[in-house]
Amino acid sequence: MTTVTRCRLSLVPVRVRRGTAWPDKPVVLHHSATEAIVEYDPERACLETATMLTRVGLRMRGYTLGEILLEDHDPQLTALYGACSRLHLDVEHTTGPRITEPTVVNREGDWAYLVPQRWDLADALQRLPAAFAAARPDIARELERLEEAKRTTQGTIDQAIDLTASLIVQTGDVQGVYDDLVRLLDRPDLPAGTAACRDT
Repeated sequence: MTTVTRCRLSLVPVRVRRGTAWPDKPVVLHHSATEAIVEYDPERACLETATMLTRVGLRMRGYTLGEILLEDHDPQLTALYGACSRLHLDVEHTTGPRITEPTVVNREGDWAYLVPQRWDLADALQRLPAAFAAARPDIARELERLEEAKRTTQGTIDQAIDLTASLIVQTGDVQGVYDDLVRLLDRPDLPAGTAACRDT
């Protein structure tokens, strides 16, 4: 099985805005191969729903949701969404009694950061690394190794390291990602961006 697919290589950063211009669509996605803009009507769709639909919509078009930037939202909420998106985590606020503190969980292959309703967002952001490490210890250790590699190489290959980290978080297969990246070095025919998304 190929771990590094074209879809996973096609990371698209997303800007999220509030809007009310589409009476028949509470969430509207505009995208290109390099950026996506999402506008949602907060009266009819919550932020969590808007970002979830964006992830699904981009995946259907052959892209993977990259970093999320909230525009004109609470700064702490913006910081939390940005940090979670870099770890490919959805953000969900929950009122359920079983979640008593911020927790990373697996939802049928999609990972999410569950934050109890009314929890301090700055504290949730501070707890994120530990929550991620508790849920995905092997991945967290590999991300630490890659961060150390960035410091060692002094920024000369940051983009390649960031892509490697993203692929590892997406797939959960550390060795498979490295094996595939080595093979891809011998495949100059692989396009940098594509609308095809197939696991082979």
